Amino acid sequence: MSNAPDVLMGLVPLFRAVVRSATDATATTVTADDSGTLFINLSTSAHTYTLPTLALSAGKVFIFFNGQTTAALTITPGTADKMLVGDNAAADSVACAAAVGEWAIVIGDGTWFYCLAGVGTWTASG
Repeated sequence: MSNAPDVLMGLVPLFRAVVRSATDATATTVTADDSGTLFINLSTSAHTYTLPTLALSAGKVFIFFNGQTTAALTITPGTADKMLVGDNAAADSVACAAAVGEWAIVIGDGTWFYCLAGVGTWTASG
């Protein structure tokens, strides 16, 4: 194993000027083209974001922010056991409680999704 870094995101800006707000209970399917997008959950019902397939996610970054106190936000990789988050090395999903300000950044490398979850309580399942 080499310690040389892979340059996965050399041409991908971390943030774009695109903000997508989910205001209903309908689940959101995230596409690889959404890399760099800030998704803000404004739904008063639980909302699930499904990430794109791993093969299309190498070097992709997705940002999620919970803007509601009444609804949980769930992020799923769509493929079982392919998300690393907290102390779970093979999660099926990650969810935050209903609290404003909870956020997560998810980075794909084509094999795994790495979830950097901040503020509040995030619970991995699977």
